[in-house]
Amino acid sequence: MKKISGSFIKSLPVKIFLILFPLFYLQSCENNPNDLGFILLPNVDTTGVKYLDSQADTMAITANNYKQFINTSTSGNMLVGYYQSYQSRSLLKFIDISPAYDSVTVLSAILTLRNSGYYFKNQTGNVSFDLYNVNTNFNYSTVTFDSVNSSSFGTVSQGNYSGIPGDTGKINIEINNQTAKDWLEYAADSNYVNKNFGIGLIPNISSNTIRGFYSNSNNVDAIPYATIIFTKNNVEDTITLITSEYVSLSDAPSTIIPADNFLLQNGIAYRNILNFDLTKLPHNVIINNATLLFTLDNANSFLSTTTDKRIVIGAVTDSLTKTDSLFFDATLLDSITYTANLTAIVQRWNIGAVPNFGVTMKNSSENQNLDNFGIYSPSYPDLTRQPRLKINYTVIN
Repeated sequence: MKKISGSFIKSLPVKIFLILFPLFYLQSCENNPNDLGFILLPNVDTTGVKYLDSQADTMAITANNYKQFINTSTSGNMLVGYYQSYQSRSLLKFIDISPAYDSVTVLSAILTLRNSGYYFKNQTGNVSFDLYNVNTNFNYSTVTFDSVNSSSFGTVSQGNYSGIPGDTGKINIEINNQTAKDWLEYAADSNYVNKNFGIGLIPNISSNTIRGFYSNSNNVDAIPYATIIFTKNNVEDTITLITSEYVSLSDAPSTIIPADNFLLQNGIAYRNILNFDLTKLPHNVIINNATLLFTLDNANSFLSTTTDKRIVIGAVTDSLTKTDSLFFDATLLDSITYTANLTAIVQRWNIGAVPNFGVTMKNSSENQNLDNFGIYSPSYPDLTRQPRLKINYTVIN
C-alpha cells in the first residue's frame, strides 16, 4: 500500500479528510478493528482524546428481546419433549432408499435412536412421544417451527416411546408395518399414493423433559436407523435404512424471559437488539475504541458443558426485518462478564455510513440445542450489571 504522507493529509480540506479517512480506516481494519490506522493522523490535526461512558455520562441503552425461528437441520441433536412451557418435536426422513424393494410384505420395522445425553432441563425426567406420518413435503434444510401446524401430520400414531433412556443408551421403537412398506414402495415409484415425507416425533403430555437423540450429523454408530424385515417372492430379507434428513422444531412463549433480563435462547431462537443513544457523541470524530460490556445472569441461564459460549454481535441494517451484518464475537473476560469490540460499528454510525439501529445479539451455537443465556438488561437495579458502552474517540479540528 502506498504510504500517505503527512503533508498530503494536511493539504486536504477538513471536510474531504473527514470523509476519506474513516472510509480508509474501516476498509483496512474491518475484520480486526483496532486503532492502528490512527498512526496516519498528525498530532496537529486533533484536539486530543476524549471519552464517553454510558454509565458515567448517562447514555440511554435499551433492549428489545425478539423471537427469530431458525432451522436446526445441522444440529447434532434431534430434540423431542415438553419441559414446562417449552416444546420440541423433530422430523426424520429416511432417504436414498433402494428402489429394489417394491411389492414386499413387511414383517417388522424398528426405528433405533441413541440418546445423545443432552437434556433440557430435567436430567431425570421422562420423555414421551408418538410417531406420526408427515403429510407435507417440507424442505428439511429450511423449515422452521412456524411453518408447521397440526395438519402437517397424520392423526394415527405409527409408533411410540415413553421412558428415561440411559445416558448413551439406544431405544427401539416399533413402526407400523404399513408405514415402512410405504417408504419402500415410494422409493420404487414416486407416483405411489402414500408419499415418504418422513415421520414426526411428537411429544405427548407424559413428557416432562426434552431429550436429545443423535442425528445423522454424527458417527455412523450413533445415527438413527430403521431395520425392516420383509419377504419378497417368498424370500425373507432385511434392509437397514441409515441415510436420513432431520430437523428439530422448538418453541416457548415470551413468558420464559426473566424480569430485568433479556434472553438469548438456542433452538427457537430468542435474540436481542441493544440500542444506544449516541447524541452526546460528536459527529465525524475518529473512534479509537468502542467496547461493549454486559453480564451473564447464571441463575437465569442453562448452559450445557459443551456449548459454545460466544455471543455474536451484528450491526442492524434494517430495523423492520432486523437484518444484520458486520459480525463480531463477544467473549467472556471472566465467568460472567462479556466484552465485544464495536469500534468499526460505532465508526460507521458516527460518519453516517449506516444508520444507528443498534446491534443484534445471538448465540454462536443457537442451532445446536436449547441452551439459553440470561443477560442482565438495562433495567436491572444494580448499575454494575447493566450493559455498558465505553467509547474512546479523537476530535478533529
